[in-house]
Amino acid sequence: MNNKEDIKETADNRVFIVEDNEMDSLMMDYLLSQETIAHISKFSSGEECLKHMEMQPDVVILDYGLPGINGVQTLLEIKKLNPDLPVIVITGNKDRHIAQKFLDAGVYDYIEKEDDAFDQVSRVTDSILNIIARKKDKEGHKANVTFALLISLFVVVACIATYFLLKH
Repeated sequence: MNNKEDIKETADNRVFIVEDNEMDSLMMDYLLSQETIAHISKFSSGEECLKHMEMQPDVVILDYGLPGINGVQTLLEIKKLNPDLPVIVITGNKDRHIAQKFLDAGVYDYIEKEDDAFDQVSRVTDSILNIIARKKDKEGHKANVTFALLISLFVVVACIATYFLLKH
C-alpha cells in the first residue's frame, strides 16, 4: 500500500513549509505533493507562518535561517500556540548549538540540508500524517462502538420496560 492510500481519508491535512529559499520550498512542495495528500501552504518567513496558525496545520516544516525571526524563535512561538504540533526543521546550518536549541524547544525532527534531506522531510512528514490518520480512525472507531453500545442499552431497557408493562 502506498502512502497516499494510507491517508486518503484525511485529505484535509495541512502542511506548512516555512522556507525563504524558493527552490528549496518548491522542491519540498513537489515531493510532498507526490507522496502525501495534504493542503500545502508555503511561507517565506516565521512571521508569515505565525500569522496563519489559525489554519491549524498538522505539520510544520521549518528552516532556521529565515528573514526576520529565525527558525528557533518561530518554533518557540509555534509551541506556545500549539505545544503538540509536530515541527520538522530542515537547515543548512551545521552549528550543533543551534541543533540543540531546536531539540530543547521540542522539534519533532532535525534534518540537515544534504543530498537526501528533502526525501527525509517527505518521509517524516508522511509518517506524521499516517500517525494522525490512524489516530483519527481509532477515534472514529471508538465513537462507532460507543454508539452501538448506547443503542444496545436502549434496546435492552426498552425490552425490559415492555416486559413489565405487558406483565401488569
